[in-house]
Parts: sequence; C-alpha cells; structure tokens
Amino acid sequence: MPQSPSPIQVTPSLDPKPWGGRRLADWGIDVPAGAAIGEAHLAAPGAIVASGVLAGLSLGELARRDPGAWIGARGLEATGGQHMFPLLIKLIAGETDLSIQVHPDNRAAAAAGLGTGKTEAYHVLSAAPEHDIYLGLAPGATMEALAAACRHADGSAANLLRRVPATPGMTILIPAGTVHALGAGITVYEIQQPSNTTFRLDDWGRVDDLGRTRQLHHDEGLAVVDIRLHPEPIAPVVIENDASSRALLVATRYFALERIVVNDVVTLAGVDSPQVVTVIAGNASLEAAGWDASISLGESVIVPSGLASRLTGAEDAVLLRGWVPDLERDVIGPARAMMATDEAIRQLGADLPRKSC
Repeated sequence: MPQSPSPIQVTPSLDPKPWGGRRLADWGIDVPAGAAIGEAHLAAPGAIVASGVLAGLSLGELARRDPGAWIGARGLEATGGQHMFPLLIKLIAGETDLSIQVHPDNRAAAAAGLGTGKTEAYHVLSAAPEHDIYLGLAPGATMEALAAACRHADGSAANLLRRVPATPGMTILIPAGTVHALGAGITVYEIQQPSNTTFRLDDWGRVDDLGRTRQLHHDEGLAVVDIRLHPEPIAPVVIENDASSRALLVATRYFALERIVVNDVVTLAGVDSPQVVTVIAGNASLEAAGWDASISLGESVIVPSGLASRLTGAEDAVLLRGWVPDLERDVIGPARAMMATDEAIRQLGADLPRKSC
C-alpha cells in the first residue's frame, strides 16, 4: 500500500517588483542582498518542497501527481476541476504604491483562456501611519471618468478611488472586478484563487532605469470592472476562545483564512483540501501522523488533504491557516455555535440566504 503523504515545508519563490524592497525580511523572508523583492509566494505552483522525500518538487508538480492529497475534493471544486494547487498565498510589501489594477472573475477568465478568476483577500500585517489601501470607486466617480484617467497613465486614477486606512490585523475581501491598489508602506498576507492574472490599469507613470513603462491592460481591465464593489474591513468571527483563541477572518467558496493564537495544543481537523499554516508571530511546531517540524516567523507547513494535525507554540504564537472550506462544516456551523449572527458570517464572504419577511 502506498504511504500516505506527510506535511511539507516549501521554500517561498521570491518575485522582484519595481515597487519592492526589503520589508519582507522583517517577516522572516530571506531577501537577497540588493534585491527589491515585492512578493514572497508561500504557496504557489513554483514553490519548491524544501526537504524530505518530495524535496525539489514544486507544488504544481505535486498537484498533478497526487491531486487527492494536494488539491482535494473541495480544491477541485474551487479550481473548476483543473489540476492545480487550489490556493495562491503570498506576503506582499511595497516601498511605493502598487499599480491600480483589477482581476477577472471565473467567467471572464474562462472566456479569455486564463484559467480561474482571481478573488483575493488581504490580511494586514503592518502598516505605516496614514497609509491607505485603494478599494473601489469613490462616491460620485463614474466608469467613464475612471477609463479616461487610466488612459492618462499618470496615477490620476487614484483620485477616483476610495481610500481605506490600513491598520495591522485588518482583513479585507477583494472580489474579482474590484478596482484596487495596495498603498506604499503596507505589508499584507494575501490569500486568493490560484491565478496571477492581473489587469494593470494605471502604474503611476512609473518607469524603470531605462525609461520603460510596464504594460497596461486598459481594454481587458476596464471590461471586467464592477463599479458596485466597495470592500470594507471584516470583523473577525471567533470560533474558539479557550486557552488558545481562533477566529475566522474571511471565508468564501474559494478560500478561508483563520487566525490562531496558540497558548496550548490546537487540533486542526482534516479537511477536503490542503491546509497552509504560516507563522506570523513567535514560534510553533506542527505534528501530523508521526511527522513533525518547528516553524518560525514567515515559515509555512502545508498539510495534505484529509490529514489532521496538532499545533503547539510558545506563549502567544500567532499563525494563519488557509484552506478551501466546506462552508457549512468549517465556517457556518462553528460560527453559529459561538453565537455569531448570520450577518457577521455573510461579511466573511460566506453565501448565506437572507430570510424573506
């Protein structure tokens, strides 16, 4: 009988960006000297298994070789049956503002042959004072004005967007179709559908050392903008508050994110997708089926689908857990057991029917 897969640790893939720098080193990422790194991909097709019998393989390869373990039944639903790791998880930090951009939904992505859509969520890890996230059109702004400003390509489109102050611990769900930009001086953990499709609308007039601009995607991007979308910060929903505390930060059919403060042993049930567990404060260890590892700031363990695990940590170790949820079992049931209202659950992103009067 083949041996069941064990958890794995991966080496993040690093992505240089014109707005990048060295801020991710503050979050445990090994940033090369002189590199302007904007993103560290903690769970992505190109992330490489760091040790063990699967060392050297990428998450993309694992998903193709063993979809039952590294995609799972819920993961396959989230990817529309495509054999790819079902989550894309990054740490992102900018020295300057990121581009003003938009992502397609599943329907638009499929029509263009781009795989899945890209709904995502930011969890703010740190933010300089008075720095903002741009989220949706400002009151009174029109689609026509946005299109005209984007074609100027000088950053003036930002004047038409809402500015939401970034505060550490804040979580925002950004549905596909939302015009948005992450402001300078902010570091976020980002969880999203497994797509890197970004339609760049305005790049602030930025040029590289040779005077070249980055490509903009006005026709494709403006076609998928939904001006009705105005994301707001989400109130966490507590699902356990004993010696350790657990709170849901966001929950959609594509992904869920939980914040866990470990002051004792925390058991993570096996679910129908892989689980990505990342340390954002302190140190912890994870054990599953005889496998164990210590993890520290910025490090992640990926637990295969169906496998339960146990977390232990130093006092007040804080971890984020991302997975593709069974919304009823993993989100709605536990939230209601802690007396969360249906409206609070909806604000996480869960699709709950509203009662008719």
